[in-house]
Amino acid sequence: MVDAALLPALFRSLDQIPVIDTHKVGIMYVAPGQTHELDILRNAHGSPAYTRFLEGIGRLINLRGQVDVYAGGLSSDEDGEYAYAWWDDIGQVLYHTATMMPSKPHDKYCVDKKRHIGNDYVRIVWNDSGIPYQFDTLATQFQFVNIVIEPHSLGAIAAFSNNIHENEYFKVTIQRASGMSDFTPVGDFKLISAEQLPLLVRQLSLLADCFASVFERTERDTKEVEVITNWRARLQKITTFKREKMPPPQTGGEIEGVIGQEAYRNFTATF
Repeated sequence: MVDAALLPALFRSLDQIPVIDTHKVGIMYVAPGQTHELDILRNAHGSPAYTRFLEGIGRLINLRGQVDVYAGGLSSDEDGEYAYAWWDDIGQVLYHTATMMPSKPHDKYCVDKKRHIGNDYVRIVWNDSGIPYQFDTLATQFQFVNIVIEPHSLGAIAAFSNNIHENEYFKVTIQRASGMSDFTPVGDFKLISAEQLPLLVRQLSLLADCFASVFERTERDTKEVEVITNWRARLQKITTFKREKMPPPQTGGEIEGVIGQEAYRNFTATF
């Protein structure tokens, strides 16, 4: 039998490992003519197309008292009341959206915003500047992947419609750190409709965050390092506890029937 006094320590260690995969991705809006990081980070809003994009990329959550959704390190007292997030049964992503974070008068270098967005491995850049976005515009050591969105064209307006944005198209390009392999189906660029843009960019951001985290863990693909998922890490905690803290099973001869087959059903023994 297991000593019950040892279980709280095991449960505390398991509580520190999420049961799902979590991601955090930065989003920045670049207004017409902007090229400097401080001007970009100080933007308090974006274009109507940018706003529609945000509404499609995730769900708006209230950060105050939030316990059900991964908050990505955001505090409602410091980083604004709301944020966009997306989740399913096995993963959650929190978007650090610069335009939704307050620009504080005493923070002239936007340190509060940059400490989140600058530490993200992946940044989505909505570029309305009319100028090609430079990969190192945001000065940070975490320069891995930028997903750059730029307006491209307005499609034909359908009959009986007065919505000029109904068939709007955008150009999506991927900027990668030096030495990082191409890991997306985007190629040089992709043209995508406004309707499908949030879905594509969300999937790209999740893929990019996974890839960039491995790239960083392997020191830019120079070392062979095992990358362990949250589920695997939890399993390792349990098997270590079982090996070190639980007494070995008593053997009193071979047991027949279902109970005797239990050892063969223990898949954890192979990990």
